[in-house]
Amino acid sequence: MLTPPHVMILAGFPFCILFSLYYLFINTKDYKSGKEISGFKIFGFVAPGSVWMILLGMFSIGIGAIYDDYWHAQFGIDTTVITPPHMFTLFGGMLAEFASVLLVRDLMKYDTENQFRGKNVLAAILLWTLLLHGSFAFLNFIDPRAATISVFGFTTMLHLYFGPIVVIAILLIAKQWFDPKVIYILGGFTFVIQSAMFIFIPITVDILMGPSHTYRPGAPNTVWAAHCVTYLFVLVAFVFAKFDLANRPNLLVIVALLSDVIFSPFLPVFYPSKVGLLVTMANLVIAFLLLRLSIPLILKYFARILSSLESGIIEFKPRTKSLAILLVLLFITPVSAHDNNFEEGSGFDAPMRIEVEIDGIEVWVEFMLWPPKAPQSCEILLVAEDNESRIDKMWTEIVYLDDNGEVRMIQEFKQYPGQSIWFGENYFTFSGNQTLEIKASIAGEEFSDHITLEVDPPASIPVWLAWTLSSIWVFTIYAIPYFAAGMRRTLECEE
Repeated sequence: MLTPPHVMILAGFPFCILFSLYYLFINTKDYKSGKEISGFKIFGFVAPGSVWMILLGMFSIGIGAIYDDYWHAQFGIDTTVITPPHMFTLFGGMLAEFASVLLVRDLMKYDTENQFRGKNVLAAILLWTLLLHGSFAFLNFIDPRAATISVFGFTTMLHLYFGPIVVIAILLIAKQWFDPKVIYILGGFTFVIQSAMFIFIPITVDILMGPSHTYRPGAPNTVWAAHCVTYLFVLVAFVFAKFDLANRPNLLVIVALLSDVIFSPFLPVFYPSKVGLLVTMANLVIAFLLLRLSIPLILKYFARILSSLESGIIEFKPRTKSLAILLVLLFITPVSAHDNNFEEGSGFDAPMRIEVEIDGIEVWVEFMLWPPKAPQSCEILLVAEDNESRIDKMWTEIVYLDDNGEVRMIQEFKQYPGQSIWFGENYFTFSGNQTLEIKASIAGEEFSDHITLEVDPPASIPVWLAWTLSSIWVFTIYAIPYFAAGMRRTLECEE
């Protein structure tokens, strides 16, 4: 958990909790002294719904951090952004950011004398954090491994839905809750930050790279994350505000789709040309329909959230059964983290790298999980030295010997565009001693080397259950504020 990037992510975590708890205690004290206070009353404490949402988001981040340790121990190093524990942390953080936007809205509502002059800028900055993190959450779908996914034989481009839905949601928040100036500031701020990322990140990385450092195999470029937000967002924001696209949903969806990063000429791979015009058009039609259906749901959610923040007190008394279910969701997987099995790394960020030689070419075999477990998949990278171009194709064969003879399992590997790096997921069916043969086709001939492995028994939780629990948790933390509006009742009514 306490790696350099994780420390940076969690740096604001304790301060956010402390400030929120401080406000919680002050607000409760004012309520008990007889002052007119609006908010939620939970276990005797009173605070605005947005503060409770921040605390819920921070709680989700904390649980996700523990969960992440367990996940790495059981399933290896992450090679994608979205994993079950990252759903806890990413969506928990976005819930807290969403609540912070609500706090700025409240500040604008009560600051009638305009004593605080930076409210529009503050709102734009917070909306930008939501835009960046929401877009970053779906960065997987512009990665070569997941940009196109076959579903029942049809090649889907999932970013055409998830990318635009984030953009649309952020713009609708800005339109409904703030002055149009906020949208223009947000567009300009996003353009400046994104331009700075494209310019200064490569410079900074080059400065920090010493003679003993090397780029992570498989990384297309050093500014991959900067691509998560469309470079046309400043134009989209301007058109949205200028032509009132909030009231022209069909046009809004078309603009969001055509500006999606999947069509960016700056991406290392231009996916529409890869899948073809017909498949791209089919994906656009499906995405248009899904986005068009999603807009009313988004507007309904935002309106319901605002209604829960009206004057009066909501006294929330959780039922014992509800608390029990919540505790099960929270702790059924993280509790296993106490049985971590940490392995020493050997360069880069993979738990294990083993060198083999194929026809005089050094090839690093990078295991994203070490030791592998069975029955379970293990993502493996095959990295040829010095970007060797003689290799036409690479694959692996798992050889397992039992009393009935030899079992051989073949796994084809895909090549990263423009790099001598191949990636694939080997599914280890059996635990115990076995051989992994690494094979390559060079000038029409087959060459190979092998590694002897000791494959461990399976992880303590299946992957499908981990994804299911995380999905339920994300739905729950965003559903709580929505359903809270239906529980509104003032103390006067109770009396």
